[in-house]
Amino acid sequence: MKNTVIIILFAMFLLSSCTIRQDYNQQLLKADSLMQLRPDSALNILKSISPEKLSTRADNAYYALLLTQAQDKNFVVQKDDSLIQIAVHYYDSIGDTKMQAKAHYYWGCVRRDKGEHLKAIDEYHISHSFAKMAKNIELPALIYSNVAYLYYVQELNEEADSIYQLAELLAIQQKDTISLIYALSQQGMINLERGKHYYSRAELQMQQALLLAEHFSDTTVKTPVYESLSTLYCEMGEIEKALQYAKLNYYSQRDTLHRCRASLLLGDAYFKNEQYDSAEVYLQSVFTEDRYYDTKADACMRLAEIAEIHGKTEIIAKMQQKQIAYMDSAQQKLQTHAILKNIVSQEKSNNDKIRKQYLYSIIVLVTFFSIAGCAIAMNYIRRNKKLKIAEEQQKPKLKVEIRKHSIIEEEYQSSAVYIKLKDIARTLIKVETKENLNEEEWQHLIVLTNIKWNGIITHLNTKYNLSGEEIQICCLYLAEIPVKHIGHFIKGYARSTVQLKAKNLLQKIKAPKGKLLKDVLLSLSQELKV
Repeated sequence: MKNTVIIILFAMFLLSSCTIRQDYNQQLLKADSLMQLRPDSALNILKSISPEKLSTRADNAYYALLLTQAQDKNFVVQKDDSLIQIAVHYYDSIGDTKMQAKAHYYWGCVRRDKGEHLKAIDEYHISHSFAKMAKNIELPALIYSNVAYLYYVQELNEEADSIYQLAELLAIQQKDTISLIYALSQQGMINLERGKHYYSRAELQMQQALLLAEHFSDTTVKTPVYESLSTLYCEMGEIEKALQYAKLNYYSQRDTLHRCRASLLLGDAYFKNEQYDSAEVYLQSVFTEDRYYDTKADACMRLAEIAEIHGKTEIIAKMQQKQIAYMDSAQQKLQTHAILKNIVSQEKSNNDKIRKQYLYSIIVLVTFFSIAGCAIAMNYIRRNKKLKIAEEQQKPKLKVEIRKHSIIEEEYQSSAVYIKLKDIARTLIKVETKENLNEEEWQHLIVLTNIKWNGIITHLNTKYNLSGEEIQICCLYLAEIPVKHIGHFIKGYARSTVQLKAKNLLQKIKAPKGKLLKDVLLSLSQELKV
């Protein structure tokens, strides 16, 4: 009898242990399923799990990976990589390439947050290799975006831009709208930094990103675009727009780092709008945090300018001293950047010495005419060499551009909404039908049209404030729907009504007289491509 009781109790203990472990497994799986669409909910579930209760190495590794992923997706800055290393070491030991790709990617993200940029890039490269082996088609877009960002913060803008273009291509191919938004927004920032001649291109890319981001309720998707647009409009001198997007950016922020930068951006916008009291409030709030020295240095500069306007000489001196101190602290965190700059500077210095020695030798050894002849010949050789180098550099960019347009064309023509549109148009040739596009399908068609024709909808809407009907008419003309059937898709208008609206639209966008709407739209699309 005693033995029977012991056996029953032992069985109950085993059953209880299995049930508890099964509950934890279910929670981990649930958190994983929520990760893409509701990362905040995933993080809350993971925080409710006690790591000490996880009994196997597999569960601990899975938990470590998911928690790191959830914190990254919720923009939590992670400075300790001991957690993600649990996942990395476990998945490396069992050779699970799919999980190795994710684990090394998020180790790269933590190292990015720690400021270990070179080590972060190494982890991204390892992750990319495993992703190819595991045929993970989603991870490369994230890897490219992160590598491009690290190049961008090191002021290697040309390299960053090329990688962001690849990230954009992959995002379109995988229908990853969030990655596409980020890639477009960052390309816009790079064009902004290139100078005034690129402002219009930067605005187009950022507005394209905003058009896509507005469909998301998650503010973390929108805030980078708001920040980019505010910065752009500040540089363009359109202060009201800059202030509008700076406010949207500030009130959408959730974490300390981005709230600190948002305060600087909003304070700067108020300053340029000559609202100095409001500017001072937001600029002073930057100093409530212990870190972010570069942001604090910029705030000091603006506060010194405000003090100068008000004639407060003591505050000017104080802010200037603080600015220097913060800049020194910030410089210590940019050692890699400083090393790169020193190498480039040293190379330039060495090249200058070589050129001088070469020039002096020529002056001593040859006559004026010989020098002139040599100079002409050298100039000719250099010019040809530069042309060849430029041509070689353009080849990969051209290939990327051709591939990009090919993918976009394929995505447009194979989309469900385009196929449905063409099917309805073919049906209308034979019989009447009540079938039409619903509101969601219209929105999808507008986004696809905007991407395929180089941001034409964003451009026209921003410049001429088109109505919903006018945008729909543009989409249908570009989709090559016959004019006699266009009215079916828009409130059942007659052909004459559609032609009248097309004529009014041509006048609204100030098109040359005698031109057809479709020709004007195609011509404008080519201009936007340049």
